[in-house]
Amino acid sequence: MALSGSSARRYAEALLQIATAEKAEDEFAASFERLRQALGAEVLRALRNPGVALQARRAAIMAATAGEPRAIRSLLGLLLERERIALFPQIAVAYADLVERRAGIVKGRITTATELSGRERETLVGRLERSSGKKIRATFAVDESLIGGAKVQIGDRLIDSSLKAQLAELERELAR
Repeated sequence: MALSGSSARRYAEALLQIATAEKAEDEFAASFERLRQALGAEVLRALRNPGVALQARRAAIMAATAGEPRAIRSLLGLLLERERIALFPQIAVAYADLVERRAGIVKGRITTATELSGRERETLVGRLERSSGKKIRATFAVDESLIGGAKVQIGDRLIDSSLKAQLAELERELAR
């Protein structure tokens, strides 16, 4: 299942293989999310500080992650030793992406001219899931310049049904 890509993705792929073997994909995902939030920019900066002995940094991170899966704790130790701890947030995101891809979930970005209510969001995502045949994890944005309608990006496919795009198409047709 090796995918080409960044160092972070390669680490994530290795951890996913371990998690799969241990039947702990969800446990690893939860651990990655907790640690991604806990290891913010300031903490990572402190862990990269060469003025603090490596043993002290390792001891601090192992104490702080005592309840986490052994493989993730080992990864953190390895990243510290190789001075690559700054990659951890990217590894966490890459792991979540791999788990979602394996589950058949695709990312979608929906941009509308006005803010949608929770019910409108659910309805729109449901319609997109039925038409695409895929489970969609959507993020939403507002762009008033669209005037009306929506732009939907699912994977590498863009559907622009905004009023702005329709007007631009009409303008091109009339210019012929």
